[in-house]
Amino acid sequence: MEENTYPKLPQSNVVDWENRDYRLTCDDIVDKPVQAAIRNGKGIVKSGDISRYDRWEVELQRTAQGRLPHLGNVTAVLFYCSPQPSNFFMQELRVYRTDDGSEIGRTPTFNVPELPPQYQPKSLVIKNGRLAAAVKFYGPDDSHANGPSILRHITWTWENGRFTTHEAHAKPEAQGRSDPSRQPITVNGMGPLKMGMSRNEAARAIGMPIPGEEGRRVCTDFTVEGGPEGLLLRFTSDRLVAIYVTRPATTIATRSGIHIGTTRDDVLNTYAGEITAVTPDYGGEELVFAPSAPGFAGRVIRFEISDGAVETFIAGERDWAVFAPSCGGPE
Repeated sequence: MEENTYPKLPQSNVVDWENRDYRLTCDDIVDKPVQAAIRNGKGIVKSGDISRYDRWEVELQRTAQGRLPHLGNVTAVLFYCSPQPSNFFMQELRVYRTDDGSEIGRTPTFNVPELPPQYQPKSLVIKNGRLAAAVKFYGPDDSHANGPSILRHITWTWENGRFTTHEAHAKPEAQGRSDPSRQPITVNGMGPLKMGMSRNEAARAIGMPIPGEEGRRVCTDFTVEGGPEGLLLRFTSDRLVAIYVTRPATTIATRSGIHIGTTRDDVLNTYAGEITAVTPDYGGEELVFAPSAPGFAGRVIRFEISDGAVETFIAGERDWAVFAPSCGGPE
């Protein structure tokens, strides 16, 4: 009897997403992706250009599968990446073809002036022709310790060879006074106060006057009328370049919770890997936090240390966030 023959069906290679090699940037900490060997959903990256860190601790947080227009069956992979030593983490969302695991592309980094927002891993889905996730953004009253509180629903579509972000805008802050003493300080500003604002823009942002005229020196430190004593806003050529905190403003803190009186060791541990101890010309010691993320480039927080604790601190543009410039009070 003649044996029946049938055409062989193509074998499907099932991709094991938790056990394979990926190429990541730790959400743009570096420009060129480096190889990350993920095994059982986790991996350590030590080789390649990983910036100034000793290693990246990487974890696969979630995968989601579905169909996207023009792409077909895809798998989205959300990565957690913590550069070490440091006390922060980044997330990176990349999309691959489900059948062979080849990479299609990644979603853009969020361009925000504050700390990077946080994906809610369980919310990641592909439906209705879109990639979607819930993402929490930092608000003006949020701190690094407590985490972000503004929830937005983000979607991405594939357009012109790349992923395009669609997000619901946060509701504008209520008009009126914004108590500066309740706002955390970052290298980019303090709540609604942003580096680069004019004095009029800054006054409108907080709903409080910033009286006086710029002095004859290269920069002027202004107080806020009705604001906390010890808070100074540094302007040069009508541009906010630094925020200076002195006594008695001991409750004003950075987003990571550092304030006047915080111990030197706590500062070093909080900003591990991104802080340097320096000896200024006038003596003593300063700790300079210089975040490496692209959105913070060129800006620092400088802490003056006295008797093992923070005596004062200043945040803003590197050339202006210093303790002994040729600055004075307003005229």
